[in-house]
Amino acid sequence: MALSTGLYLSGLWPPFAEAVRYLSAYASYLNLEASIVSGRRSNEEQAKRYAIGRTLDEIRRQVSKRIGIDVDTNAPPGHSAHNYGLAIDVEGRDQARILSLAKQIGFELVTGDPAHIQWPGWRTLVGL
Repeated sequence: MALSTGLYLSGLWPPFAEAVRYLSAYASYLNLEASIVSGRRSNEEQAKRYAIGRTLDEIRRQVSKRIGIDVDTNAPPGHSAHNYGLAIDVEGRDQARILSLAKQIGFELVTGDPAHIQWPGWRTLVGL
């Protein structure tokens, strides 16, 4: 089946979208199966995701927490590669193998976020 991209390539920075297409083709060649479940996010969507599992005080203080069932992200709005079309999240049967493949071909992964793939050096690219 490969890496299913769905609608998540729209809104990505074009060079990143092309690199994700390459990753998808490589995953297909290796018969790996997973889906992209998140791509570019608005600041509004990022704020909603950041609020999951946090009190108002923790949001104000930008408290970092372990990502899992109760917490979706540690990046507040404007501080996520997703906000700039420079990240995707991958889930599925071969998620770990696809993330490993992504790292091998030059993408960055985020420790503690097992679904996240991002453009290397994205903060410099967007001026953060």
